[in-house]
Amino acid sequence: MPVDQYNIERWGRAPSEGEEARCQRTVDGIRGLIEERYGGAVDVYLQGSYRNRTNVKQDSDVDIVAEHTGYFFADTSSLTEEDRRRYDASRVAADYEFSSFKNDLHSVLANRFGAAMVEQKNKCIRINKNEYRVNADVVACYQYKRFAAFEVVEAQGIAFMSDEGVRIEGFPKQHYERGAAKNTQTEGMYKRAVRALKIARNNMEDTGLIRPDTMPSFLLECLVWNVPDSEFGQASLYEVLRRVIYRVWENMGNPDRARNYAEVSDLRWLLRGNNAAKDTQLAREFMHRTWGYIGF
Repeated sequence: MPVDQYNIERWGRAPSEGEEARCQRTVDGIRGLIEERYGGAVDVYLQGSYRNRTNVKQDSDVDIVAEHTGYFFADTSSLTEEDRRRYDASRVAADYEFSSFKNDLHSVLANRFGAAMVEQKNKCIRINKNEYRVNADVVACYQYKRFAAFEVVEAQGIAFMSDEGVRIEGFPKQHYERGAAKNTQTEGMYKRAVRALKIARNNMEDTGLIRPDTMPSFLLECLVWNVPDSEFGQASLYEVLRRVIYRVWENMGNPDRARNYAEVSDLRWLLRGNNAAKDTQLAREFMHRTWGYIGF
């Protein structure tokens, strides 16, 4: 049965004030605890859907960054051989191993919330919800500096080592800033479209039309961000979704266009690397199924 325009408009709304209050209580409690332990050495802030205002009721967990600003991971891949030699010669090894920082942070959180409520995951520390707070994923990380030349940093974000030994980098502050700019440029339609597509995804998962966790929220948000602003200038969210879904589906069928999709931060390519072909096909198939589910 097709989804009517009234329900599409409802999908685009932000979560209720009650849900927002539970999220905020969670964030405030964790921030205060980390700052009490580490003071100004650790910068605590939000990332992800809640921070970016693209969260929906079913996805109202919070992602909190705990960025130790005294240490950093470096990307020197763009340096010349001479600059890399100069960098290596000047490098001083960290006196606080990242694994120790993550373990210490886990202990701080477990002492406050209880060991049974705190789990160390591969990429984060999970604090489980109760009647007063929502689930929270705390990402312990160091700064990440991408060097363009010796002592010249072209981009700065965050990075951490997963428990499996994989380094993961990101740019959450730039992601927020460019997402907010896109939303302003599209008069609020960008984030409404993202929320509506997340609701459609969740509904399709619940009814078995797609497998759970088929479309990650980060990938979905980035796909929509790459759609030109002109496609958001429609009279209704229903028509915006129709344009957005078709444009992404069409571009995913063109390898040259798909390769030029960027993350919302505009500092990393979205569909290049080892998983590019898989993610491109995933995005095309998701948009095809969503088109049919809504009934365009």
